[in-house]
Amino acid sequence: MSPSVADDKPQSKWLLTFAIIAILLLSIYPLPTWGQWLRPEFAVLAVIYWVMLAPFQLGMTLAWFIGLSLDLLEGSVLGQHALALTIIAYICALSHQQLRMFSLGAQILAVFLLVFIYQLMNYWVNSLTGGSFDNMLFLLPALMSALFWPLLKLIFDIYH
Repeated sequence: MSPSVADDKPQSKWLLTFAIIAILLLSIYPLPTWGQWLRPEFAVLAVIYWVMLAPFQLGMTLAWFIGLSLDLLEGSVLGQHALALTIIAYICALSHQQLRMFSLGAQILAVFLLVFIYQLMNYWVNSLTGGSFDNMLFLLPALMSALFWPLLKLIFDIYH
């Protein structure tokens, strides 16, 4: 049996805590307007990776916690990111074995689709609360996240 991110070892817990803090900071770091559209969705990428790695140990509870933290840090509707990340974690948990077996190219496509779904759910909640987008640029982070996936996967694999 291979060790997982959720091991009882103190170093694993510290590494997970550090990774969550880093992901939250990367997600809220201020960028110019044009740069915000190019920022990968670090929280979604991390949730996808961790659910692929240990779907029953981390999964939806961790996704909900990260999403709720993002809601508080960004000042968005409470539960918006938590709901979207939990749904993404659920989809990944259902198909974690297939996702692990995919080639890197297929994983990139799967990550694009999952982040696309996440972006659409956030767009839907924003539209329900009176927000709007004039163009489809809000979906550009899905492409950037898919392109960033191989590097993030490599970094997490090294530290795992």
